[in-house]
This record gives sequence, C-alpha cells and structure tokens, in this order.
Amino acid sequence: MSRRGNGEGSIYSRVQRHTRKDGCVVEKTIWCASVSLDYGERKVIYGSTREEVAAELVSVLSARQSGLPVPGVQLKTGQYLEQWLEETVKPTRKPLTYVRYENITRRHLIPTLGKVPLAKLGPHDVQRLQARVAAAGLGQSSVLGARNVLSAALAQAVRWELIARNPVLLVTAPRSEPQEPRCLTRAEADAFLRAARGDDYEYFFATMLATGLRPGEARGLGWATVDLDQPSLEVRQQSIDKDRALASPKSRHGRRHVPLVPLAVWALEQQRKRPVRALSGLVFASDDGRPPAARTIRTHFDAICARAGIKGATPHALRHSTGTYLLAAGVPDRVVQQILGHGSAAMTRHYQHVDDGMLADAGTRLAAFFGRVATQ
Repeated sequence: MSRRGNGEGSIYSRVQRHTRKDGCVVEKTIWCASVSLDYGERKVIYGSTREEVAAELVSVLSARQSGLPVPGVQLKTGQYLEQWLEETVKPTRKPLTYVRYENITRRHLIPTLGKVPLAKLGPHDVQRLQARVAAAGLGQSSVLGARNVLSAALAQAVRWELIARNPVLLVTAPRSEPQEPRCLTRAEADAFLRAARGDDYEYFFATMLATGLRPGEARGLGWATVDLDQPSLEVRQQSIDKDRALASPKSRHGRRHVPLVPLAVWALEQQRKRPVRALSGLVFASDDGRPPAARTIRTHFDAICARAGIKGATPHALRHSTGTYLLAAGVPDRVVQQILGHGSAAMTRHYQHVDDGMLADAGTRLAAFFGRVATQ
C-alpha cells in the first residue's frame, strides 16, 4: 500500500486492552485517522474498520480544503480573530484601520472572548464584552468600537458558514449621546499659537490650523508639494501606518490643492529654516528622519493646550476649527469641501460649527431687519 502524502492525514490501527472484572484481558483492534489542522491542532477519527475511518477522513479533508468548519473541531474565538485580522483585514483595509482593529482585538476581544468556542459564542458573551470594556473606565465610544470590530469579524464568520448568525446583532448597543466635535474659538486659537512658541512642533500645528490638513496629511507633507510662491500645497500622501510609512490619501477626494494663507506661509518658511534631517523630502520629521509618530504629535499638542488653558481638544480639533473659520468667513460649502478633502457636503457640515461670534452677528443682522420693518 502506498504511503499517504503530506497533509493527506494518516490511517493506522492500534490495539486496546481492557481488563474485565474476572481478570481476563480483552484485546480489541481499532482504526484511527489523524490529520493536521490550523493553529497546530490535530483531528483524530476512530472507527472499527479501516474503511469507516477512511470515509470520515475524506469528509474532514474536503471541509478543510473548502474552508468550511471541520466536523467535531471547536475553533476558539481567539484563533478565529487572529486569522480574520491577518487574512481579511490586513490585505483589504487601510493600514490605519488594520492597526485600530488589531489594537481593539488584542486589548478587548481576545482577553474576554478568546477561549470561547466560536460556534458557542452567544449574546451573553457580547454583553459580557460590553460590560468589561465599560468597567475598565472607558467611554461609550470604546464600547461601541469593540462591539463594531467584533460584529465585523462575526459577519465574516457567518459568510464563511462558521457560525449560523451574528450574536452582536441580538444585543442592544449602549446609547451614546451625540457630542459636538471640539473646535477652538478664535481666542483659544490665538492662545494656542502663543503657547506653541518654541515647541518643536510649533510650525506643524500652525500649518494644520491654517490649512485644515488631517494630522496624517501634515505628518506626510513633502516639500515637493508645497509652493510658497503661488501660494498653495498639494495633498498627495499621508503617513498613517504603525511603521510611519507613507501611504495614499484617505480617499480619492483627499488628493487635492489647498490654498496657503499668510499664517501657513509663515509657518512653512520658518520650518524650512530649521536644520531638520528628513527622509523623502518631508516638511516635518522626527529625529530619525521619518514622519513624526502620532503619539509624539499628541504629546506635544496636549502640552501646548495645558499651557494655553485649553481643555478637551485633540489634534483633530484644529481641522474642525479650520472648517468653522471658513464658515464664519462666508466661504461656500463646496469650496470648503474641496479644501478639507471631503467626499460629501454632509461630512463638511460636520466640520462646521457655530460659535458665539456667529450667533452675535446673526442677532445683529436680525435686529437690523426688524428695525427696517418697524420704520417702513
């Protein structure tokens, strides 16, 4: 009989011995089939005849080759999530999305649900996940983030026929009150720029505030895209992955031209004078010549806000502030959409906020209108 090939499993017999109560030893020959599965596991099939285990082995090998669940094998949720991250998320999503999904999976999903067999994962497990994230002192956005990543992974498991239904859909999501995104008032913007003087990233933040660039776009900005004579800059790339490598813009709308106001021109001119060793012609770079890390940007931003007495802001608030200032200046929404690189007017409106100065101006205009009506 020819030897079975690698990965085709093995069939063998062995003798089982059993001692009866009367002391008589009974021997019985059983047949076994063994095949290697993913994650270092092995599936062993037992039967009374070679033909019986051979037929079952064919069924197991067929299921494995088709990507279907192997009968009798309980795939753990943690094992499945690892496979989903590497085989589905990593090759199909943006690098930053993969990093975010991986962080949530390793921080919340696997520690809570990793040992639960995937086929037995139920609504109570999802509820336990949400409660554990909330008990860690994290906000509703973190609970929703963990829930959404798990739901995306289990939706794939349903399509692969690993589970019959997605239990996340059976659990009520925590209610989250919509919050107005933070932007800096004109006084806060002035205080922020003053507090940033002398900081290593003073000109980085001034450029962001004056252009509305995303933090990743500012980190990946290159001198080849900047024209201080026109003045304008072209957004071509942004540094977004965990290795600080340059990647394509967030969307096709992200590739765009942005006008440079005097504040931006001044900041870029000052940055050009600095002795910075930058790779790939970067405008802003860390000590190793690569784009600055997101954590570094956040650390400097928080320090500047603390000196300026500004609370509850993130680097992205500078982009929201730019959108609001453009609204106050009366710039048409379609133009603001182009400057910010949004794919829809609805998203642009999300970046435009009404401040007290706009309300006061509206009140002045309304009072003037009624004043004219009363005198007619």
